[in-house]
Amino acid sequence: MQINKMDISDIDDVLNLEKSQDINILSKDSLLSDLKNESSRYYILKLNEKIVGYIGSKILVDSLDIESIVIKKDLQNKGYGKILLKHVIEVAKNENIQNIFLEVRCSNIPAIKLYEKFGFKKLNVRKNYYKNPVEDAAIYVLNLSIF
Repeated sequence: MQINKMDISDIDDVLNLEKSQDINILSKDSLLSDLKNESSRYYILKLNEKIVGYIGSKILVDSLDIESIVIKKDLQNKGYGKILLKHVIEVAKNENIQNIFLEVRCSNIPAIKLYEKFGFKKLNVRKNYYKNPVEDAAIYVLNLSIF
């Protein structure tokens, strides 16, 4: 297992990972732009040289916003999301980030349980935030200044 910074050469594999799960978070153009942006932090998880997950985030002053975490469907609930989340938390600590924010579908109970195990606290709910299907998003924060 390897965690690497996402590279432009990884874009097609990441988009295929999303497509294989009927997820459409990123576009090729947005990824190209993000990978050139110094505030973006994207990491891929590889097993046997194949990308099986990724996490995307951006730094905004002294906060980090996790924009997406995707793990290959047949590998979900096996700890790989936890590994990527832990990695990004360590990156944030090393960059003196104070808070990590994220949004999650209110129905995504496994993800919510994972975030809460890491100490994320629910701040608020954004009504009708997600499309296809329309659903509310729970906003969570992890305050790193207490670690």
